[in-house]
Amino acid sequence: MKFYGRTEELRLMEHLYARSPSFLVVTGRRRVGKTELILEFCKEKPAIYFYVDANKSIGSLLDEFSRLMRETLNLPGYIRMETPEAFLECLFSYREPLVVVFDEFQRFLKIDPSFISQLQRYWDTSRKNSNLFIIVSGSSIGMIREIFLSGGAPLFKRADTILTLKPFGPRDCLSILSDIGVSTPEEQLNLYLLFGGTIYYYTYLEKFGCTDMETALKRLLLNDFAPLAQEMRDIVVEEFGREHTTYYEILSAIASGKRSQKEIADAIHIAPTSLPTYLRDLLDLLGIIEYRTPVTERGRRSKMGRYIFSDNFFRFYARYIYRNRSLYQAGRYDKLLDLIKDEWKGFSGFAFEEMVRTLLKERLIPEYDAVGSWWNRRGDGIDLLAISEGADLALEIKNTTLTRSETYSILASLKAKLPAVQGLSYQASLGVVARGIEDVAEFRKEGFYCMELGEMLEQNSMHETKLQ
Repeated sequence: MKFYGRTEELRLMEHLYARSPSFLVVTGRRRVGKTELILEFCKEKPAIYFYVDANKSIGSLLDEFSRLMRETLNLPGYIRMETPEAFLECLFSYREPLVVVFDEFQRFLKIDPSFISQLQRYWDTSRKNSNLFIIVSGSSIGMIREIFLSGGAPLFKRADTILTLKPFGPRDCLSILSDIGVSTPEEQLNLYLLFGGTIYYYTYLEKFGCTDMETALKRLLLNDFAPLAQEMRDIVVEEFGREHTTYYEILSAIASGKRSQKEIADAIHIAPTSLPTYLRDLLDLLGIIEYRTPVTERGRRSKMGRYIFSDNFFRFYARYIYRNRSLYQAGRYDKLLDLIKDEWKGFSGFAFEEMVRTLLKERLIPEYDAVGSWWNRRGDGIDLLAISEGADLALEIKNTTLTRSETYSILASLKAKLPAVQGLSYQASLGVVARGIEDVAEFRKEGFYCMELGEMLEQNSMHETKLQ
C-alpha cells in the first residue's frame, strides 16, 4: 500500500531535521502508523533504525545495535559497544547528519532504565557537537508521558516536541478504501465502521483483495489461517502478560454495553476498587478505550462518566471473536458470520454515531464553546449537544434512511428531552443527521439542522481542502 496523508507531520519532521541536533517523540496507540511515518520520512536520508525488542536483554540489544551502527556508518569492526555509555558515546561522536530512530523506546524502562538516563546525559553534554536527529517512538502512551512529561522524568523537556499520531479520519479512510478497490459507498462505510481509522488494517484489506465486509471477515478473521485471528490477544498479552485475561474480560464487558465502573465490575465479578488500575492501563498504555462525561459536565468532577471504545476493531473483536471463542475455536465460522450479519446494523450504530460526531465536531467547534454527547441517570440521551452563550444545538444521529414522518417523530422526541438538560440558557435548535432523510430540504426550510451523510462527507472534504 502506498503511503497516505500525514502531510503536516512530515513537514514538522523536515523542519526539525534541517535544524539538527533535534529530538522528536512520536507516540500514539498501536497500529496507528507511527513506524510507517518514520520510515517514510527516513527515505533517501542517512538514517539508522533501532527496534527495542521486549524479549531481549540489554546486552543482546547492544550487540544488535552495535552491529547495525558499524554496518550503516562503515565503522571499523574492532569497535565494541558493550554498555549503554559506550554505545551512546560512539553515536554522539558521529559528526555527519544522521537520523537515529528508537522504536518502542519506552521498553527501556523495563529492560534497562540506565539507557534512558545515559541518553539524557549525552544529549545534555554532547548534542551541540553532533548533527543527530533522534526520533523515539512508543505505543504505550502512558509510559511515554512518564519518560518525557513528568516533572522528575529522566528526559523531561529534552524533546523538541511530542507528536501524537491520531487515527485517520472517516473521509480519508473512505478515500483509501476506494483506492484499494472497494467501489460501493455502502461497503466502504461498513469497512470503516469495522476497522475505524487504524491504517494498519487497510494494508490487509488490500493484500488479501477484500472489497466488501463479508469477504474481509472471511479472509482476515473467519478461517483457520486468518491473519487477524489473534489480533487482540497478541496485543493484550504483549502489553500485560499473565494478567491479560482480566483485561479481556473488561474489554468484553464494555463491548457488551457495560459503561460505568460498577457495571463493568459486576459483569466480570471483580471488586470495584480493583478496577481503576486496569482501566487506566487500557486508557493510557493501549489507548483503545476512553473515559467520557456528558458535555454539560466537562471541567468538573462528575459521577456520570462512562467508558467507551475508541477503537472500532477492538470493540468488534471483543464482542464477536472473544465472546464466541468456543464457536471460533471449533471452526464454526459460518455460524459466527451469520451472527455478525444479523446483528451488524444494530452493533455498528455506535461506530456510525462516533463517525458522525467526529465530522460534526470539525464543523461546529469554531461556532460553539463545547460539543459532545449528553446523558443523565434516567437513561435520557442526546447524541450531540453543541453549547454556546448565544445558542445551543441538539442533534440525533441515525444509522438509517429516514422517512418524513420518522424524522418528525425523532425531532419531537428530541425536543421533549431538552428540559432535562441542566445549563441550557437558550432554547436549543434541533436537528437530525442520518444516512438519508426524505425531503431534507423541507426540514431545513422549517429551521431544523438536518443533514445526510453523503452531503456531510462532501462538505467536510471541501472544508479540509480550503484549510490546506
